[in-house]
Amino acid sequence: MAVVELQAISRSFELGNTRVTALDKLDLTLEKGEFVVLRGVSGSGKSTLLNLIGAMDAPDAGEVFIHGQALSSLSDKQKSQLRSRYIGFIFQAFNLIPVLTALENVQYPLSLQKVPDREAKARAAKALAQVGLADFVDRRPNQLSGGQMQRVAIARALVTNPDIILADEPTANLDSETSKQIMDLLGSLNRETGVTFLFATHHDFVLSRASRVLELKDGHIVKDEQAHNLTLVENSPGEKLG
Repeated sequence: MAVVELQAISRSFELGNTRVTALDKLDLTLEKGEFVVLRGVSGSGKSTLLNLIGAMDAPDAGEVFIHGQALSSLSDKQKSQLRSRYIGFIFQAFNLIPVLTALENVQYPLSLQKVPDREAKARAAKALAQVGLADFVDRRPNQLSGGQMQRVAIARALVTNPDIILADEPTANLDSETSKQIMDLLGSLNRETGVTFLFATHHDFVLSRASRVLELKDGHIVKDEQAHNLTLVENSPGEKLG
């Protein structure tokens, strides 16, 4: 069952006196439960693609469908509701609220959905336990390591029970060992929950965790490979990512 479908998507931006094409008539379908890695150099259109799927931006041409619903037919309020219900986000900068505890950060999107406080706290605590942070619920971001902060961000993305999680370079600010732990965690959560993951990166070491790899270049998907067809590349031990 398709969770996301993109039909002939195009998106371009003004850069000085030049118009730069980020995506050009791109087609893509993401199925339920896939763990998809989107790779490509900086400027290849990865973040633009994630923003379009996440209803944070709109294409110049073409259509984005989430569960068969055309995003162009939705109001801004309806898009916000769709993001809240169906889509989780993980960012490389973590984007945690400094004055809130880990539990409160994870609980925050449920508060926006007006989930009752007791239920929201229970769901946030469960999500933190899923990512191995059951003993860190009362810590604020400045009391956590980079890897722990990213785990909080993952728990926050999971807590609403989304159908797809969009991850934009979430290991870029982490060392290689922590990055591999985070990728293993995401892979485990994908298998346990059945949520679809689309993970944008330019690091080859994540290929070993993917079920499918898309390579983006100059606004086009130039490769679309299933895991059994991939050539896997691991970074050397201790290599700093980002």
